[in-house]
Amino acid sequence: MEVMQMSRPIMEYLDAFEGCKPVVHSTESMIIRGKTHNKFEKDEMLPKLLEMFEHFKIKNIEKESNKAREITDKVDGIFRKTEEVYDESNGLEGIEKIKQVFESTGFNAEYVIGQIENLAVYVVLYTDKSGFGPMFVETMILRLVE
Repeated sequence: MEVMQMSRPIMEYLDAFEGCKPVVHSTESMIIRGKTHNKFEKDEMLPKLLEMFEHFKIKNIEKESNKAREITDKVDGIFRKTEEVYDESNGLEGIEKIKQVFESTGFNAEYVIGQIENLAVYVVLYTDKSGFGPMFVETMILRLVE
């Protein structure tokens, strides 16, 4: 499966494709940021992400699992070789740290990790806790090199 085959449908599913911007764009990896016209309450964010994974038949990987740690370490290694990666990205601890920073600065944030065929899939939703402003979506798809 190709990276683009998965990234665009995810952004479309979350109504965030229009106006979205690629941060990283290659045949092996893609990070896209966008705003969705949807608004989900904090307790609706994770169920919506899991519903989306089910819709696309993406296998959800529990965030606290060894599999999540393994796949995220692999993704970090691939990115460090091919893209400029910021210091805070450091495995699952880095993802959780970024989520905590979002939450401490007034945002609700939720993310999921998954895999479909040879692709790792990460999707993040975040929005201002006040309910003012848009909800943002960030999707990262990366080909896992064996």
